[in-house]
Amino acid sequence: MRFRIGCIFFGLAMAVSATAIALAQVDEDPATTDGSSATEALPVPDQSVSPALFLRVVDPVEDDIEVPLATTTLVITGITLSDAVVSVDGDLVDVDDQGGFVAVAQLDEGANQIDIVASDADGNQVTTTLFVVRGDA
Repeated sequence: MRFRIGCIFFGLAMAVSATAIALAQVDEDPATTDGSSATEALPVPDQSVSPALFLRVVDPVEDDIEVPLATTTLVITGITLSDAVVSVDGDLVDVDDQGGFVAVAQLDEGANQIDIVASDADGNQVTTTLFVVRGDA
């Protein structure tokens, strides 16, 4: 047990030492060739790049499910970008400010394929498909 505690303290001391050295190097002001001091400008992230389009179905969790014959509709909950356009089986769905959406899909008896598509203003599309079997499950 003492050996483990000693190793932990040694590792912690090494981490603190490495951090102190790194911070000291950052604080140093590099000199230019003419003897004056200069500071390096940090790059500014490009704010114009929009996040990548994504689509995630939250409920149902599985993409291949069976439901009882008495079930005629399926509630689908998901998330995407807040400015994306979402359709479920070709019907547009409202997307809230956080990118959440809820849709209701009609189910036929037997096998059902439900296509969920998210699109952005740049013409990008992401599709996911649910396979639902409505029958005596």
